[in-house]
Amino acid sequence: GNGNGHGACRMPNDRVRKWLADRRRLVIDNDVDNTATNTKICPTRVANLIHDGYLNSVSELVIFDCHDHRNIIAELAQLPNLDSLRLADHEDSEEERLEELESIMACVGRMPTSLKFLDVEFDCTVHGSRLSFLERLHELTHLRLRGFDLSDGINYMRGCRSLTSLHLCHGNFYSSPSNDVNEKDLLNLMGLTKLRHVHLEGFDALSKIGLAPFCTSSSCVERLVLKHCQEMSEECLQSLGRMVHLESLHIVHSAYDDTVLFGMKSLRHLNALSSLKSLSLFYVLGNEDLSNLRVLRDLDSLETLNIAVEDEIDSEGLDLLCNSVLLGFASLRKLRIFSEDGPRQTHHKGKLEVEYSTFNFGDLVDLE
Repeated sequence: GNGNGHGACRMPNDRVRKWLADRRRLVIDNDVDNTATNTKICPTRVANLIHDGYLNSVSELVIFDCHDHRNIIAELAQLPNLDSLRLADHEDSEEERLEELESIMACVGRMPTSLKFLDVEFDCTVHGSRLSFLERLHELTHLRLRGFDLSDGINYMRGCRSLTSLHLCHGNFYSSPSNDVNEKDLLNLMGLTKLRHVHLEGFDALSKIGLAPFCTSSSCVERLVLKHCQEMSEECLQSLGRMVHLESLHIVHSAYDDTVLFGMKSLRHLNALSSLKSLSLFYVLGNEDLSNLRVLRDLDSLETLNIAVEDEIDSEGLDLLCNSVLLGFASLRKLRIFSEDGPRQTHHKGKLEVEYSTFNFGDLVDLE
């Protein structure tokens, strides 16, 4: 069950013992308690609870508004059986918060090396040099980082050879740092052969070099998301075509991103993905190029196709598109067409479900 740290600090010892008995998950969230702004969790009290062993059973820790809880996190870093940590901080005032968040990452570096799940989401941007502790986390299986300047720091991940899920965002939901990621830094991930799910966001000017770690003969990546990766080279599709275990491939841009349109010659490389069940192509096809999708006729397992183009598709264009995908994809069941405007609606064309949805920069959408 969830636990709110405010209550624990006010309880007498016998009630604390019962409340914390065999507790696996501990959540600190200011929004749970309307009096949170007037109540402070006592770091000394938390330290005593840890010292007395009341928190020994806690293996999962979730902390929201973590800039308010820096001292508490410093104490909780001593939890002996912690294997899952999620930190979130959604404050816009970067200058005021940055020092606290950097200090918090230093606390994370003192946590047990047995950590298996780490998810950090900041609205500020912390420099990637603060991620040096990742070198010690050899048992980590899930890593999600949002709110970091990854022009530095990716090299610290090379020893995380147990990772099966990797989600890296250069910057945050709203903006990227001034320095781009050097895609050669991604070569540090070459030894992460257990990866199944990979999400790269804000990695501009990707080429076959940056994708090399995910398309080796020993790679088994099943889901790949490339989001807001501007000016991605067409040669990336040749690399993607070698990721033969892919079941989901999502290339997601917004109308404001600088994109390269994919031609038929490049798209043909995706035909090697015989296991692909869902495919997203956002703003990499012009309206006049939608018929190019017919070259993907070897994607026999494809069930869901998501597309977004800059101009609205008229009824004639829609009929042409539907007919093309019905003829080209034997297993296709859902076609989603995303645009910035327009009502959300769904209709059917034979066995095909056609759904219109909106998508704007930074949106989270279900693509499966």
